[in-house]
Amino acid sequence: MSLKFNIRLICSGFIFSLIINYTSTAQNSSFEFWPETDLWYRINPSWRLSSFIPFTIYQKSGGADLNIYLQADYAWGRTKRLYFARLFNESRAQQMKAWLVRAGIMEGWSLGERTGEYSEDMLYAEIHRRIPIGDKYLISHRLRPDLRWVGQDPEFSYRIRYRTMVEKEFIDGNFSAVPYLNAELYWDSRYSTINRVRVAGGSTFSLGPTFAIEGNITYQYDSHYNTQNLYALNLILHVFFE
Repeated sequence: MSLKFNIRLICSGFIFSLIINYTSTAQNSSFEFWPETDLWYRINPSWRLSSFIPFTIYQKSGGADLNIYLQADYAWGRTKRLYFARLFNESRAQQMKAWLVRAGIMEGWSLGERTGEYSEDMLYAEIHRRIPIGDKYLISHRLRPDLRWVGQDPEFSYRIRYRTMVEKEFIDGNFSAVPYLNAELYWDSRYSTINRVRVAGGSTFSLGPTFAIEGNITYQYDSHYNTQNLYALNLILHVFFE
């Protein structure tokens, strides 16, 4: 049985399990739409600036939240196995670096009829370890602490997040695609426990040297969220500058 067939089977099983789980837990579930625009500015092969602008649109209420992220990345180190990535480097192949650190700030607030219901300030940092394996597959591990001030009368709290992801880039002429699957755990100081688990599967597609589009389906279980089972469609437009 081929590796490509196995990947298709895993992805199909993942989507099927989401459908089955949604049907069985509909009374304690919600659906959200997450449109997002990500801006990337590459200073040199190691340094990069970026801004993420995601919206959360709630199916039941029709309300929305807006978050704005500003961040900087620094990458370094060689991997044992050579791995060249093109999509996030303005459609030019570049050797993947083994380590990446990122630091940034985030501001979030509710919009429209929900104005005042949600506000958040956050400082965060990330460290990524990227490991090429097999036939040009890439496994990455990310550890991220979030320092948060949530609410109109904010109290300080923090989260520790760990994510693992597997991906592979396919290149055909000027076109490239990166299917991926990831899973993430959240430990929250407000509850002193792992209260959230998130799984996402999707792909990113290049649209020339300046643009890329990404889409994924996300399932999230959160023992302290309004609804424990969350399903989301995430659509992201990536814009690259240099």
